[in-house]
Amino acid sequence: MTLPTLPPGASRRQLRKAVLRMRLEMHRQEVRHEVLQISEPLQQVREYGKRLRTGNAPLLLTGGVLALASLLGGKRGWRRWARLALIVAPLLRRR
Repeated sequence: MTLPTLPPGASRRQLRKAVLRMRLEMHRQEVRHEVLQISEPLQQVREYGKRLRTGNAPLLLTGGVLALASLLGGKRGWRRWARLALIVAPLLRRR
């Protein structure tokens, strides 16, 4: 924030305008700071999503689904989950 430059013989009206501008600027900066603090968790989730999409994460996710399906599913259930995991893996890889 820069201080407004006023002439040495500034009138009361000019001083009030300068004070009002300073208050508005301070309020704008406070609001901006609060928004940055509130949106920080959202930014962390976005970064986590980006890290999840890169590397071997989709393959690990597919393997996890297959393992979960084999543990929880019956004789026929795991095939459906395996097919679903193999369909979803390339979609996750694209993003």
